Amino acid sequence: MTKEVPISILYGLFVGTVFFVLREQTRIASQQERQVSVMEDKALNLPTTLRHREDIDPFLKQVVFSSRDETLRLAKEVETGEVTLKASPIALIGLNCIKLARSGDKVVALNYGAIWESERGDVYRQACFDLADKGIDITRVFIESTSATPEQKKHLREEMDRQKVHIHVRFVKESRLPPEARTNCVIILNRYAFYANFRAPGPRGTGIGRPLEIDELRLFARRDEVEKATELAETVLKLSEEYK
Repeated sequence: MTKEVPISILYGLFVGTVFFVLREQTRIASQQERQVSVMEDKALNLPTTLRHREDIDPFLKQVVFSSRDETLRLAKEVETGEVTLKASPIALIGLNCIKLARSGDKVVALNYGAIWESERGDVYRQACFDLADKGIDITRVFIESTSATPEQKKHLREEMDRQKVHIHVRFVKESRLPPEARTNCVIILNRYAFYANFRAPGPRGTGIGRPLEIDELRLFARRDEVEKATELAETVLKLSEEYK
């Protein structure tokens, strides 16, 4: 004959089971939060890890550091329920790219005529002139787009006239170039390569005569990509002609 289990014992077992389940869920949730926190810390501390890597290019490190600092600023602000978004620093990075040129470097830039009619274009142009005044060899090859209008061609020549006083200026029609050379880029031969895409109607940012912004900037310090870019620059120089 079995005895009935008192209700108090059943209640105690029920409460204990619920408590155990809740504690386990809390422990698992807490563990997951810690794992996420560790992953976030690793991501935010990535530049600190990179800082001690001597095999990584210092300029690319600097770009990563600036991105991290901006992320941390936003993370702190979001806790207050308010964030301030700043304009993309990509144009500033593009300006800093050209400033990497040092005495003895040769710089070749391929350009469809984008960016010049803007405040940032003025700053970038002057930065190039200042480097040339310091003895750095800068050649800019202007590409006339196949789809360029008469007005765009006029603006392109006006810009070439403006720049040829300070740097080497060359000219080539887009139709003469191989597809891989139809781009906006700056190549510090044997050191860096920077490719820029612009926000503009038409292919490859050919909207000279209108202020344009860089939509994407790809930076290369890897040896194979720099060698490929250097070969590209040499090909374009051969196909282009001096603008007088």
